[in-house]
Amino acid sequence: MAKKNIRNAFQSFMHWISSSNDQSSTDNVSKVCWIFHLPSELLQTITEYLNVRDIISLSKTCRSFYTLINDDNFWIHRIHCQFPQSISKLYTLDLFQEPENILTQDEVRPSGFDHNRGDHELDLAAINSATHYNDETIEKRHAKMYISKENFLTNLQYFQYKKPKNILEIPFMKLIYFYLIDRKRTSVVNMYVIHRNDRYLVEYNDKDSLIGRIIRLNQVCWLEISGRFEYDIMPGKYEVIWRMKGHSNHVNIWGETEFIIVPLHGKMLIHKISENDFQNYTLEHGTHWFSINMGHIIIYELSTVFMGIRNWNNGNWKTGISWDCIELKLIP
Repeated sequence: MAKKNIRNAFQSFMHWISSSNDQSSTDNVSKVCWIFHLPSELLQTITEYLNVRDIISLSKTCRSFYTLINDDNFWIHRIHCQFPQSISKLYTLDLFQEPENILTQDEVRPSGFDHNRGDHELDLAAINSATHYNDETIEKRHAKMYISKENFLTNLQYFQYKKPKNILEIPFMKLIYFYLIDRKRTSVVNMYVIHRNDRYLVEYNDKDSLIGRIIRLNQVCWLEISGRFEYDIMPGKYEVIWRMKGHSNHVNIWGETEFIIVPLHGKMLIHKISENDFQNYTLEHGTHWFSINMGHIIIYELSTVFMGIRNWNNGNWKTGISWDCIELKLIP
């Protein structure tokens, strides 16, 4: 209750100050100057109960709030308040410390795919992952997640927000914070879908889709969807989430379907879903969207991230599932 009262009181204060018709009025300044006598630590604590939009609005009300909010320490504090310790420590300190470089001779290892196309960029990246980012090799190389601040600034892209033009004028930790809350998501319709047409794998509008358009599996013998995230992904540990639904009461996807996620510089994920699994999902959720957490990947350097859905080892017809999008969610 106390937190709610603080939040409501401060939001009321923000509304009052921002609605003033004459912000340069001496009377108005005298009314609000008391708040600047509060310690900055207390002001920081108060802003914990504000959302991002309110904070940005607050920074525009006066020079004092602008100075408070446009400072690395403000955003470091917010990161530590909103994220687990392992994430906040990684992205405010550890990620930018260059690792010891240990050269090793790594034995080439196979991808481990059941459905394999040796010349495909997904398969080639998977061999690189299996070779250089298995547990044994990582330990031998003393590998750690790393990116320089310069490389971070050069390659930073947001999926949910527009990248600011004056990026060098923005506090570095503010850019980090928005990267952490950004939804790293890409749509299946933006991938390469074999047999995409008006009969087999069909693109549809869907009002309940997070993206707007979906891929629906009407019927195919050879199921293959592949692609990559639009932007490279920063180092970190990410949970892989696929969003899908059954579009009828009759789901047949024979054998095991591989859901594959491969970072160019990190540990990949192969998650297999059986026909019984698909049927159980659709029995539980009907024709509503549901999300499957398939495991995690680890990215050690800035990476292109490839993904794929494959099932072609039998000639039986497959039908009954629709796909919306895939998301990478930062986890400790």
